[in-house]
Amino acid sequence: MKICICDDDSFFIREIRNRLSLFQTETEGFDIYDFSCTEELLEHYKNGDTFDIVFIDIEMKGINGIEAAGKIRETAPETIIIFVSGYSDYIFEAFRIESLYFLVKPVKDNEFSEVFTRAMKKYTSLNASIILKWESTRNKITIDKISYVEGYRRHLTVHTANGIFEAVGKISEIYDILKPHGFVRVHQGFIVNMNYIKCFGVNEIELTDGSIIPVSVRKKQEALKTYDIFIKKWAW
Repeated sequence: MKICICDDDSFFIREIRNRLSLFQTETEGFDIYDFSCTEELLEHYKNGDTFDIVFIDIEMKGINGIEAAGKIRETAPETIIIFVSGYSDYIFEAFRIESLYFLVKPVKDNEFSEVFTRAMKKYTSLNASIILKWESTRNKITIDKISYVEGYRRHLTVHTANGIFEAVGKISEIYDILKPHGFVRVHQGFIVNMNYIKCFGVNEIELTDGSIIPVSVRKKQEALKTYDIFIKKWAW
């Protein structure tokens, strides 16, 4: 895991580094980088060198933290962004960038621990994978890239951002694996990644890629309830 701290306050960088060191273990190690300006951070992204978690101050000279985060989102939407600032005025603009959290300086120990623990869990979720078996082929698929799964008897069709894959297995079995990662079963033969839902309609769901998924009468009520709980974290 690669973590970046972008702040023009060297004291704050040392403070965050010290706090992060408390989370370091033999099995959960990570590399920490720091930059005093957003331009240097963005240069790394321009060259394809991305980070998993970025702590970024908002009030920076030149390109401010909000602008920089927007540019990061364009090239690496999976980056987990945590804004930090001495002022809370930017909080709504910060969440528009879909940041994980907004920390107000001075940062309290318990708040930092809670936020970083959430970031670690999100990182784990984003990088979780599943092995799909089909005949003599084994494909390792990142779960976050799966938009939906079709299943009939013991044949699965897994739709992902990187293409379509076939696998042997029951849809109930793969649902048990995917459910903790934000998936909902909307039909006897369909499982949907709720992160990809564009519109939850009366009898069907439209995904962000334009796919239309049927919603069965039997599954609709429970699926809609699950989705409502899921989207509450984005509601204002």
